[in-house]
Order: sequence, then structure tokens, then C-alpha cells
Amino acid sequence: MDVVLAVAVLAALAVWLRERSVGRKSAAGLEGRLDAETRRADKLEEEIREERERVLDERRLRLRTQRARDAERGWTRELRDQVRSLYDRQGPSGDLYQLILQVAVELSGAKCGLLLAREDADGDGLLDLVCHTGFREDPSESALAQRFAKRVLEREEIIREDSPTGGHEDADGEIESLVAIPVYMHDGFEGVVVCANRPGGFEELDDDVLLSLGDHAGAALENQRLHGRLRSSYLAIVGMLADAVEASDPYVVPHSAEVSGYVDRVAKRLDIEPSRREQLQFASLLRDVGKLGVSERVLLKPGALSREERSVVELHPLIGARIVERVPGLVALAPAIRHHHERWDGHGYPDGLRGEEIPIEARIVAIADCYSGLISSRPYRQPLSPAEACAEIERSAGTQLDPEIAPLFASELRRHPPEPSGNGSLPVPPPSPARRGAVSSTSSDGVTLLYSHRHLLEVAGLEAGRAARHHRPFSVVMVELPELHEINRREGYAAGDLTLQIAARALERALAAEPATIGRFSGRRLGAILPGTGHHAAAEYGSAVQAALAKEGQRARIGVAVWQHGDHGEDVFARARLALEVSTPAA
Repeated sequence: MDVVLAVAVLAALAVWLRERSVGRKSAAGLEGRLDAETRRADKLEEEIREERERVLDERRLRLRTQRARDAERGWTRELRDQVRSLYDRQGPSGDLYQLILQVAVELSGAKCGLLLAREDADGDGLLDLVCHTGFREDPSESALAQRFAKRVLEREEIIREDSPTGGHEDADGEIESLVAIPVYMHDGFEGVVVCANRPGGFEELDDDVLLSLGDHAGAALENQRLHGRLRSSYLAIVGMLADAVEASDPYVVPHSAEVSGYVDRVAKRLDIEPSRREQLQFASLLRDVGKLGVSERVLLKPGALSREERSVVELHPLIGARIVERVPGLVALAPAIRHHHERWDGHGYPDGLRGEEIPIEARIVAIADCYSGLISSRPYRQPLSPAEACAEIERSAGTQLDPEIAPLFASELRRHPPEPSGNGSLPVPPPSPARRGAVSSTSSDGVTLLYSHRHLLEVAGLEAGRAARHHRPFSVVMVELPELHEINRREGYAAGDLTLQIAARALERALAAEPATIGRFSGRRLGAILPGTGHHAAAEYGSAVQAALAKEGQRARIGVAVWQHGDHGEDVFARARLALEVSTPAA
């Protein structure tokens, strides 16, 4: 019995041990499976986390890209709007270089800035300053701006610096932070915009947005270049037609440029915007262009005209309007030309308009035309003096002429009496070098109609060769207008153009008796090359130029240099520029 019990106990124990072993193996397998599931879950969680981060990164990138695109569109829209606004305010004479700089400064949140050209046109080893804004001191030779701009030239990328070092004098001392942005034109580098002193620095501004400004600036500069060429063509057309009108009437003294200057002064006193003032000057020059379509037999008849002949003459405003309407850039002149023979009392022609029905441009041009006729010789009378013409204009106020504008014109005549020769220092210059047939229009400056910088250097090179062969020196007289930037900023670029034109005419008059080559050397500098002149004669010419400019109230620096053995033409200009640095502006 005990044996049986023992066997039973042993059998039960064996069964228990076997089941326990199987249970342990099952538990171990279950535990292994749980570990594998845990690892898979961890891996899946990691993959989900990585996917979530990737999605978030993509979302952040899309948001950043969208913000950049929105900002770029904003800059584009702002640039376009400001270009349109500048054109509306200043017309063809507006300066897009200054506009681009102003837009860059405003949109970057900077307090000041400057635009540097890639080329060193004056050969002084510095990038040429095109324009600047916001600086108290002149930044034309800013070491900081030059250093960072040259780095941009080397790398062709944006460079930021929130604590620039190395400049403590003059304008450099004003720069606390800056960003230098490349400007491209037709995929070629053209210049650098430097913006300075943004609160908080420039690091947070996106590169794409800043580069888009450079792209848009380059496009605007190219448009300005093309527009400048087109404007030069229009100026040439205006000058050619004006010359033709004056040549068609031998009794008229050639004083159209002088009269157009009075037109501009009156328009300025009436607060007419610069673009319309320029159109007015053109209209005053071309007011009688329709006479080219009238028979000389009628125009030059010494006696009284018959009714039929007068009817023919009275067609010239209509003919003139049709002529300018055929030139796209001169269409706006048509109303002033068509109506400049209307009278305030309504008894004029061709449409019998009266009072303020007559366009204000036509009313101003009518007074200019009246003055021009009064001081011109006619077969039936002698010309009046300017004082007598003033009195006659005032007597005609309220009947023939506008009662408010006529006295203004007379007062401008008294304030700025014309020279006895009839040639005034006025905005529209005499025939340019291109119109005289000396050089092509690409060798003349569109503002002053003097020779261009490139042509001056070409002539200087030729003169240097002659001087070396014949031991016969030549000299260079250089004129700098130190207040030109301030005039542009304070009064607008039309006023700056006028200042340049006045200086150009004064320079031409001072050297009229000499075989001088006169041109625009740079933005605010004019230059003259005088063959066969040594130190004594060059100094006298410099004094004559200074006196001519002072007579026009122009503050200017004068620099004179004479060719020396071994000099190239550019060397003489370089010394003349150095002479400017030590000269004192005089008026």
C-alpha cells in the first residue's frame, strides 16, 4: 500500500514537474513575443515621430516660402507703384537710381543707404557713388561701404554685418549695421545697394526677398537706360524741329531756349509738377512748328495779309498739333500747341476758347509766344526792348492774356533780364554735339547735351598722343557742382537737371572762342579739353570758367591740370580731379 502510494505520489510529482517545465517554456515564449512587440511598437512610434517632424518641416518650409513670396510680391508691387509715382511726379527726367535706393531703404527698414556703380569711371580706385540718402556726411568715399561692396562684387551674394568695424571718420562713423545687395542687369553684375542702420540689424531679412530687390532694381535700371536713350531721341527731335522753325523765319532772333526758361520759372511759381514743366518747355519751343506747313510767301510777306492769307496762317496751330501727335513722346504737347493763339477774351483761334476753357499750358505758352514776337524784328516795326515787352504783356492781361499769369511772366523777366545777346543760361541747350554732326548721339549726354564721359576720354587719349609727338601740351578744366545732390534731394531731379544745364551753357560760353571739347565727366562734374594750352593759359581758362559760373549764381569747384611728358589722357583728368579736392567752392 505504501509502495502504491509512493508510486502515485512520484507519478503526480513527475506530472507536476513536466507541466511546470512546459509553463516556464510557455512563459518564456510569451515574454519573448511581448519583447518583440514592444520593439516593433517603439520602432513604429519612432517612424511616426520622424514622419511628423518631416511633415512639420515641410509645413514650415511652405510657410516660409509663402511668406517670402508674399514679401517679394509686396516689394515688387511697392517698386512698381513707386516707379509709377515717380514718373507721374517727375516725368522723363526722373531718376530711377535714386528711386531704387529709396525703395531699398524703406522696405528694408534702414535709415540710410547708398548705391554704388560697379565701374570706376573716374579712375580713382573707388566704386563710383551713384546716389545716397539719409547720411549727414558725404559717403562718396566711405571705406566701409567700399569694402563691403567689393566683397559683394567678389562673391556676388548678399553680405550682412551688424557691427561693422574699420570706419570711424565722416560717413563711416554713422554706420552701425549694414547689408550690401547685388544689382544685376541682363544676368551681368551692375552695382551694389548698401542699406545701413536698421533697428535690430538685418539678419532677419530673407535673402530671397533682398535678392529680388536686386533683380527688380536691375530691370528698372535697364528700363531707365532704354528710356534715357528714347528721351535723348525726343530731345533731338525737339531741337531739330525748333531749329527748323527758327530757320524758317529770318526775322526771329534765335532765343527759343531763353523763352523756354521763363516758361519754366513761371510754371514753377504756379506749382506745376516737374513732368508738366518739362512738357511746357518743349511746347514753348515747338509752339510754331506748324508754320513749317505754311508757305514762306505768306509767312514772310512784308505787308498786311489778306483775309485768305490770314486764314492760312491761322492753320499753323492745328498743323503743329498734328505734327507732335505723330511722335509718341510728344503727344502731350498737342493741346498747348493747338490753343496757344486762343485769347482770354475768346477772340482767338482756332477754337475761340475763352478764360479758363483754355488749357493752362496753352495760356503760358501764349504769353511766351507774345513776348517772343514783341522782341523780334518785323518788316513793319522794330523789336521792343525786354522792358517795353514787359509793359505790353501787362497791358494785354485780361484781354489777350491770362490776367494772373501775364504779370508773373513779366515779373520773372524783370527778376532775370535776358542778356543783350539774347542767349540765356536756360534749360534747353543749343544744338548738341550730335546735332552738329561731330559725333553720334551715343557720344552725348542726355541731360546736358554735351559730350559723354567716354568721348572726353577718347579725345584726351588722342590729345595725349599728339602732345607726345609734337611736344605741344593740352589742359583739362574740370567743374564740380558740390550742391547738386542736395538740390536733387530738396527740389527734385528736374531742378538738378536745370542746374547741370545752366552750368553746361556757362561753360560753353566761357570757352566759346576756343577749340575746346566740353562734356559731362560724371554725375556732378563737367570737363573741358583745351588743345595747345600750357599752365598759364589753363589757369586763365579756369578763372574764366569760374567767373562764368559765378555770374549764374552757381557754386562750383574748379580743377585745372596740364599734360606732362609720359601722361596718358586719363592721367590729366585724374590730376584735374585731385585739383578739385583742394579747391574752394565759389559763387
